[in-house]
Amino acid sequence: MTNKQVVLALGAHPDDIEIGMGGTVAKLVGMGYDVKLVVATLPNFVKTDTKEERKKESTMSAKVMGCKTPEFLDLGPEEITFNQDHQALTKAVIAAARDSNNVFMYETTIPGGISETAFRPQLYVDVTETLDSKRNALDCFDSQKIRCGHLWVDAIVGRCSYRGYQMNTKYAEAFEVIRVSKW
Repeated sequence: MTNKQVVLALGAHPDDIEIGMGGTVAKLVGMGYDVKLVVATLPNFVKTDTKEERKKESTMSAKVMGCKTPEFLDLGPEEITFNQDHQALTKAVIAAARDSNNVFMYETTIPGGISETAFRPQLYVDVTETLDSKRNALDCFDSQKIRCGHLWVDAIVGRCSYRGYQMNTKYAEAFEVIRVSKW
C-alpha cells in the first residue's frame, strides 16, 4: 500500500498525454504523485505506425516522465460510439468522472487543427523545469515525427511557450477545468 495520491491521465492515443500534459505529468511525479497513464486506442496505420510500435514508444515515453508502463485498453473503432477518438474519450471521461472531485482536460493537438469544440484554457501549470522531460517523452514517438513532420515537437514546445507567455513564465501547459471540488 502507498499513501501517494493518484492522478489518472487518459489519452485517446499514445502520445496524446505527452502532447497535452507531459510536463505536468513529470512535475506531478516529481512532487510525489503516482501518475497512472491509460491509452484508449492503438492506431495501426502504416509500417512505422503499428500497434506494437506505438506501445513501445508509449512505454519508453512513460519511463522518461517517471511513470510505469501505461495501461493500453486497445479499444477498436467499433467500440467508440462517437467515432472520433479524442471526442469519444472526452465524453466518456466526463460521464465516468461525474462523482470525481477534480476533472481537468488537457489541450490536444488535432492534426488538421479543426475541432468541433473550442478549448477554453482556465488553469495553467508552469512546466519550465520539466519541459526537457516533455520534449524527451515526445522524442520517443518516431512514428509521429514521421507522420506529422519534422516540426511536430517544435510546434508542441512552441505552444508551451505561448501558454507560458500567457501566465508570465517561460513554458506552461493549459487545462480546461471541468470540476474542482478538492485540491
